Amino acid sequence: MKCKACVFDIDGTLVAKGAPGPSPRTLDALKALSDAGTALIVATGRAPFAARHVLGAWQPDFLVCSTGALVQDKAGKAVYAHTMSPEEMYALVDYCEDHEVPMDFVFDDGYYAYVEYERLKAHALQGTRRFLLDGEDQVRHLQSMPYAACIYALPGQMDGFAAKYGHLGLRLLPFATAGNFYDVLSPGTDKAASVALALARLGLTWADAAAFGDGLNDEEMLAAAGLAVVMGNGEEQLKQPGRIVAPACAEDGVARVIEQYILQ
Repeated sequence: MKCKACVFDIDGTLVAKGAPGPSPRTLDALKALSDAGTALIVATGRAPFAARHVLGAWQPDFLVCSTGALVQDKAGKAVYAHTMSPEEMYALVDYCEDHEVPMDFVFDDGYYAYVEYERLKAHALQGTRRFLLDGEDQVRHLQSMPYAACIYALPGQMDGFAAKYGHLGLRLLPFATAGNFYDVLSPGTDKAASVALALARLGLTWADAAAFGDGLNDEEMLAAAGLAVVMGNGEEQLKQPGRIVAPACAEDGVARVIEQYILQ
């Protein structure tokens, strides 16, 4: 397929678990795409500072962060931003405090742990731990509202949340690469809708694009893309008919699909 744009998740897609960044072969494939005139977009659950850190010197044309809550151009300027409402934020804090669920909020300058900072730090992924800040004074939102939240919930801990706060429509999406971690998003926030905004700025639509992903928060963009690529290490329910199943991320799956299907 001749793709005018390619959209990539980070963790488990561009970057293998435990790796410091994309492999040399993956970076070479991305450069070849860019040299061929293909627009490159990264869509991740990470905040922008954490995403840009792991991507290193290579930066995409657009960066979709916090599972769609924020879109930045190559220069880091926000072209779209959606923050949680005070009602959503306070409901999450209330429940997590009552049930001792470690929780942080995503702000422009870091992940601020509002509940159970020490426990959250102990369980946090190595790639994001450096950005986790102690926010248990719960004042950071007075400067600006968060884009999203992240919780570390053991089985059953969030069972009562929907009964008490289901009217808010908050979405809990599990991390594909880390057990017990969940992104918490405002209703309507997803990667596909925000990537569509970036594509529109390029004069493109999802029909012009290939999407690469491995986790449940990639489903909307895989469903929307003209070409959908699921990593071999990805969630089984994503591996649907009509989608390419790539080799695992650790086996340079992204690079192999680019070389075989897109650059030919």
